[in-house]
This record gives sequence, structure tokens and C-alpha cells, in this order.
Amino acid sequence: MSIHRAAATGFAKGAATYVKGRPDYPPEVEDWLRGDLALRKGKTVLDLGAGTGKFIPSLRATDAAIIAVEPVPAMLAQLVERNPGITAKEGSAEHIPLADASIDAVVCAQSFHWFARREALRKSIAS
Repeated sequence: MSIHRAAATGFAKGAATYVKGRPDYPPEVEDWLRGDLALRKGKTVLDLGAGTGKFIPSLRATDAAIIAVEPVPAMLAQLVERNPGITAKEGSAEHIPLADASIDAVVCAQSFHWFARREALRKSIAS
């Protein structure tokens, strides 16, 4: 994976404080996840660019199985520490460590900055 060095260093150093400073999501997002995305027990959702797992409580409310993918190991460590039992993997939008057609939905809660790049966008258009 190629992460900009400055971003990777900054997020790695600030991972512990990042989780404290990031706002929580409004409860209304759970209705959207259940309604528009049809997430429920028996479905699997990918939280792409999951960071420290700030969006996971909203996803848990749907009863769907959650897989979190994050490119910065220090952020992923915070996610795992705060969310026992979550399937968490290192990866990126360009390199999702899952089999094709293995999930029902992908959410990107404030993470588009990680893959708003030509390579990621080119791959998503080609798919």
C-alpha cells in the first residue's frame, strides 16, 4: 500500500488522541444503515478506512457482521482495542483484503480522503 508518508506518520502519532477528538455520529444514521443499505443480521458490511472505529457503534446497531479495513496500523490497533470481536484488517481502497462479492455493503465514514486518488478512482470505475 502506498500512503503518503506525512499522513501515515501524523495519524500514527496521533491515533490515541484522534479517537477522543473525532465527533460521534448522530443516531439517525442507524435508520439509514438499516433502511437504505438494508443492513441487518445475516449481512456483512465493510467499514473502509475505518480509522479508530468511531463508526462501529452505528454499524453494530444494525446487527450486521462488520469487517473494518484501515491503512494505518496504529489507527487499526486503536480500533481493535476499543472494539473486541471486530474483524479488522490492514488494507486500503486499492487493496481490500477480501474476496470479491464477499460483502453486502461498503461504508466510508469520513474516510474518502484516503482514496480520493487516481488509482483508487480508476479501479472503482473499472469494476
